[in-house]
Amino acid sequence: MSLLNVVNSQVYAQAALLGALSGMRSMAAPAAIARPPFIGPATLLLAAELVFDKLPLAPNRTAAGPLLGRALAGGIAAAMLCSSRKRSAVAGALIGAAAAVGAAYAAHKLRQQITRHLNIPDPLVALLEDAVVASVSMAVTSKYA
Repeated sequence: MSLLNVVNSQVYAQAALLGALSGMRSMAAPAAIARPPFIGPATLLLAAELVFDKLPLAPNRTAAGPLLGRALAGGIAAAMLCSSRKRSAVAGALIGAAAAVGAAYAAHKLRQQITRHLNIPDPLVALLEDAVVASVSMAVTSKYA
């Protein structure tokens, strides 16, 4: 494998991680790659989402509207990452959107299984999910910066 292929793989892997972040928390990827003057608004939107997610009135992440929002957020963030690295923004957008949809379904199902079979309250599982999102976000951001 050539060095160029390795570099391309790493960029597209980061794009997939950004998409997965948005699948779990829609504003996580935009907040992770935000640059001034967008850091404040993106962080505020993410903080609001982290609170809203714990409320019983939060919609199902796999419902059409929320899922589309997650795909768009993941796709746009991944496209921005790829573009900044002189890689295909279109490929990044497709990878990010697909990863967001996949992660949304996987995280939703995992959260249901944990709450049902391990009898852990949903808000606690949501906090654990937040910790995973924060950890992955920091790892991606450190490579993106």
